[in-house]
Amino acid sequence: MKDYVTALTEAVRLARLEIACYRDKDCRGTAEFTIKRLEELLSGHGVNEAMAVLSPNEASPSIVPELREPHKQSLKHH
Repeated sequence: MKDYVTALTEAVRLARLEIACYRDKDCRGTAEFTIKRLEELLSGHGVNEAMAVLSPNEASPSIVPELREPHKQSLKHH
């Protein structure tokens, strides 16, 4: 279990570094490169295995606001 938490913690740490690098004018990469790197970090074997064990029935929430809260969208139209 500890290995799974370590894998997720390391992925988050590296993802934060990638975002910090993107925001740093001296180290800035393109948005495309940053997204590619984040995808690699967060969809790696260790992270996928940890998520499957620690949260097997949990679907990831959508990052698109209208998909996260469809009931609020329908209320705006009434």
